[in-house]
This record gives sequence, C-alpha cells and structure tokens, in this order.
Amino acid sequence: MNLYTSKQTKILDKLAIKEQRFTAFSLMQEAANFSFNTLLSYWPDTKQVFTFCGKGNNAGDGYLVASLAKEVGLESFVIQISNQKNLSQPSIKALKVSRSLDVKFITLKSFTKMSLNKAVLVDALLGTGIKGNVRKNVANAIQIINQKSTYHPVLSIDIPSGICADTGKELGTAVMANLTTTFIGRKRGCYTSAGRSNSGTIEFSNLGIKKTTLNKVTSNYHILDMEKSLAKILNRPKNSHKGDFGHTLVIGGDSGYGGAAILASKAAIMSGSGLVSLATQKEHISAALSSCPELMVNGVNSGQDLEDLLAKPNSIVIGPGLGQSAWSEQMLQKTFIEAKKRNLPVVMDADALNLLSTLKLASGTPKKLVITPHPGEAAKLLKRSIEAIQQDRFKSVMDLEKKLGAISVLKGSGSLVCSRINGIQKIGVCSAGNPGMAKGGMGDILSGLIGSFISQGLSLTAATEAAVDIHSKAADIAELELGELGLLPSDVINNIRYLLKSR
Repeated sequence: MNLYTSKQTKILDKLAIKEQRFTAFSLMQEAANFSFNTLLSYWPDTKQVFTFCGKGNNAGDGYLVASLAKEVGLESFVIQISNQKNLSQPSIKALKVSRSLDVKFITLKSFTKMSLNKAVLVDALLGTGIKGNVRKNVANAIQIINQKSTYHPVLSIDIPSGICADTGKELGTAVMANLTTTFIGRKRGCYTSAGRSNSGTIEFSNLGIKKTTLNKVTSNYHILDMEKSLAKILNRPKNSHKGDFGHTLVIGGDSGYGGAAILASKAAIMSGSGLVSLATQKEHISAALSSCPELMVNGVNSGQDLEDLLAKPNSIVIGPGLGQSAWSEQMLQKTFIEAKKRNLPVVMDADALNLLSTLKLASGTPKKLVITPHPGEAAKLLKRSIEAIQQDRFKSVMDLEKKLGAISVLKGSGSLVCSRINGIQKIGVCSAGNPGMAKGGMGDILSGLIGSFISQGLSLTAATEAAVDIHSKAADIAELELGELGLLPSDVINNIRYLLKSR
C-alpha cells in the first residue's frame, strides 16, 4: 500500500480525469458517497449530521455528504466557515445540489447553541493543499469541533483539517477525528506524527481509479507489512538444526541496566534465532539465565573479553542498557572494529546511539548498519532539536540514512523505516502501535527482533521492516487484552510468538 504527498495526489486526480473520463464533480460524488456510507456503517443510529465546510474541493465533498444525509431523512446542517465566493466550479455545483434539497445552512454561533442528538460532525474545512498555519476563522471552528467531539463522533473528509498532508505535523491547530475517509491516494501525513493520532481510524477508497493509472505516479513511501518478509523464514525444512537459523549476539547491560539487554536477547530467541548470546556485566549473568535459560550468557570486563564472542554471530545487537561508561565505549569500539573486519551486520539502539553522537570512532561505522533512534536520540545524531525532528519526520529519517549510511528507524507514533534501494531512499511507515508502547524496554525488544530476523537470513531492509511491523502489531494485541497503562514489553514478546505461530 503506497503513500502519497499532496502534490502526487493532485497528479493522480488529473490522470483519472484525463484517462478514465471522470470529471472533477463525479470524483467528488464518489468521495461523498464513500464518506457517507462509511459514516453510517460506523454510526448507524445517527440522527443529525453537521457538516463544516471551507472553500476548497473539500467543501464540495462536504456539501454532497450533507445532501446525502438529507436524502435519507436525517437532519442535515451545513456550517459555512469560509466565503462561498471563492469556491471552485465543482464545489459550486455541489453547493447547488445541497441548496436544491433544502439542507439547512447555519452559522457557527447558531451551532454552538443547538441541542445535539445522536449527531455526527463532518469536517470538510481544509483539504491537502494547506501550507501555513490555520487561519483564525477556521481555527475557531476546529476548536468548537474538538470541544463537541467529547460527546459526538467526528468524521474528517480526506484529512483532518489542520494536519499537513506531507509531514503529519499540526499547523497551529487541527481537528481530532474519530474516523478519516481518504481517497485516490493515501496521504502520508495521516500515518505519522500528529496526523496519526488526529486521523483516528482511516478508511480508504481509490474511487474506481484503475491500477494502471495509479502506477503512473511513483511513490517511495509505503505502509509496512510483515507478511511477505516473514514468509521467507517461517517454512523451515524438516531436517533443520539450530545452526541453520543464525546466531545473534546482544551486547549491553552495564551495571544496573541488565534488564534491557535481557529483554533484547529474549526477543531474539523467541522470534526464531537458532542461537542467542548475551555479552553483559558479570553481575547480570544469574538474572539473565533465570529469566531465559536458553541464552548463552557471558560476563565481559573489557573489549578484549569481547573479541572471541564477536567471531561467532551472524548479527550483532548493541546498545540495550549499554550505558555510557568507559566499559560501554570499549564495547562499542571493539564491536565496530570486528564488525568491519568480518562484514557483520550491526543493529544499534539506545546508548550505543548516544555514544555514536559523541564518540570518536577509531574504525568508523560498519557497512551493514541498522539504527533505531527515538526522536531524542535522532536529535543528537543530527545535531538539531527534538521539535525540528518531529516537525518533518520523513525528512529527519532520510537525513539519518544519508548521514550514517544506515537503515534508519525513527521510532514514535507512526514509526518510519528508511533504506536505500538502487540509490533511491524508500520509506516504510508503520500503521500499527499504541501509546501503551511508551515504556522502557519496548525499543530493546525491537532491536532484538531485527537482529534475529537478520540472523535467520532476511536482508537488512526486510528484517527491519518486518520487525517494526510485528513489534507494533503484537503491542496492539496486548493493548486489547491488558489496556495501555499496564502494557509491558514482556507481554509484547509473548504476542510476537503468537503472531509468528499464526502465520
């Protein structure tokens, strides 16, 4: 499933009109039909529909949704926020349809005084073309919609008003929708940053546009899907042995931080790696073996102690609980030296990334490298503020990949995976996950998963994309069972096993 920028969606619009003999108005009708039918499927007992309209084509969609509501006998109202004199021709035509059906047009002030009864609020204020911050009159309407949304559901048409279609950032203020219906091309801004939380559930329709037309616009953005990659490692020959499924080495767990490295190791062994070793401070050996006796746990005092261990694995995970001490620096320096020598894939997380942003490396970074920063770690690596990272997460993850020559995961709401294929940057966007994942240890599981899938033979890109996707989907299952507040990383590991079993 490809994702598109605002500009690319407009090109698809024009191609559909040119090649398939659609008109702008007929596309508007299709969008309105899809939106209204979706509205009724989610809220079948709706009695009132209040549609907030601006002045672009989004307003035209809104007029037609209001008309459909009136036609089926619902109370239908339009709250016109912007001047109707600036409407496009298709929107003028849609406006005439709503007028002919006697849809009631009311002011925003009148709306605030009305008594709502099983009402749905429809956001048709702003489309995908907005550049700067939301203007005051629209911002006022958005504020009122959000106030009412506590008791009445909100449907946004195409994208929540106030969300940037390209980056997902909030442009001053934005509608908090329960449901967003989007068309022709999925807008990438709906899937990350504020766009992900503001969009609610996303329902998509291509409006009947043929695949041959859609294929004429190349997209370098896609929604992650673990299925294809995992299929390559799930069908194991019956005469297999542990050596066929790789050896993953996890390095981490400085004094007082043993849990993170243990979680990463458990994630690796419970997701199929044939062998998993853990190199950690000696004080954590008992805890690691008690938690997971299948691990090979080694106490290491220095980089020299690590040398023999680095001769065995197919992939290395370094960073969970690594700390930033002299011991930590030795672990990282030695890992990079040996990884470069043996051309080993390295997955870096947590303090390994913090050290990378400050440490002078004697050997440089390995050629096969995956990094998994959260926004704070990404800010250090790119030497910019966290706010700047979050303002355009797509640009940030592309900058990380370019700077470090590494497959880069920018964690957060709508995690992004950037890799380079045939010289072109490609970005996968994770559509799964929930706020319960905002807890220490979640990232350690992800790094262990990536290392495990690499050890089992997946390419760095396939392993990383599959790991990010299954990690978030497993967390969503745990959230359904346990809720967000009590969700633990250990619960996610168990559900990863379940998802792998059910494939």
